[in-house]
Amino acid sequence: MTETDDVAVSLAQPGGRAAAATAHRTHDEHVPIPPPPLHLTVVTDAATLPRHEGLSYEPKLDGWRVCIHVPGQMLHSRRGSDLTSRFPHILTAARGLGSVVLDGELVALGATGRLHFEALYYGPRRRTAEHIQLTYVAFDLLAYRGRDLRTQPYQHRRSRLQDLLARHGSGPVQLSAATDDVDRAEQWISAEQAEAGIEGVIAKPVTSRYPLRGNCGWVKVKYRNDIDALVLGVLGSIDAPTALLLQKIEQDGRLGPVGLSNVLSHAALGTLAGRLRPLPGTRRAPGRLGGVLGGADFDYIPVRPGVVVEARTDGAQEWGHFRHRVTVLRARME
Repeated sequence: MTETDDVAVSLAQPGGRAAAATAHRTHDEHVPIPPPPLHLTVVTDAATLPRHEGLSYEPKLDGWRVCIHVPGQMLHSRRGSDLTSRFPHILTAARGLGSVVLDGELVALGATGRLHFEALYYGPRRRTAEHIQLTYVAFDLLAYRGRDLRTQPYQHRRSRLQDLLARHGSGPVQLSAATDDVDRAEQWISAEQAEAGIEGVIAKPVTSRYPLRGNCGWVKVKYRNDIDALVLGVLGSIDAPTALLLQKIEQDGRLGPVGLSNVLSHAALGTLAGRLRPLPGTRRAPGRLGGVLGGADFDYIPVRPGVVVEARTDGAQEWGHFRHRVTVLRARME
């Protein structure tokens, strides 16, 4: 596993104690890897990073989770969608590694070194015009020479992946940065790193096997930021709203991205009691404001301007809206 000193968007750097620790080399599995799509392990959210021995920490990059299945000649998403025709050059580059199956993150890297999530939707011409480079950042090796490695410990799979990419990796397929130093890892959780496209950190037990379903003990901690937001409308009723349509108030007073909140807690509802006043009628909002790509449009009740809430967000945004729902903490009393 690799260790990084620079917490800017650095996609792969060699070295580090966790990588140097000799991974237990077991015999190659003789079971062929199943055809795609494969189950990609689930990562569990956590409030704080675990701090104990036997963990590898990796940056959580702002991109698409993608499996490259060279034996099956396919790229697929976490949900199993076939992405091969959208990014054929990524599969072509991976073929140079042999008959492998990789788990990783597909990211769009701008000329300034910042990751641009929305550029993953662009076509090749627009990416070229805007100097966007697509990079596949591999963090796990699920199969080598067509053989299934998922029952082997993570440290073994990661060590083999590192060796493989050191010998053959180049171009758009790169190795994820990693460290076994939790203090270094915590430097990836900051406003600066979130702005650059590092959402937080994933902690992985080095002895973990890759599950055929469910999770394997990997946890992620994302950067969280408290913001002020103007209430534009409510879902549900004025007296008992279930969620709020919000617009961020930037530090200079300008209005920023729009988004939908998570379901309101009883504590948050208590601070809003009697403060929301409806405007006539209902309005329609695009489903993407609910944090789900392709989600159904929804109706909301607009409210009179002036109610401001404190909300918590991970900072991820695209095309003028929050990419994930935000959590309302309380209404501002001033």
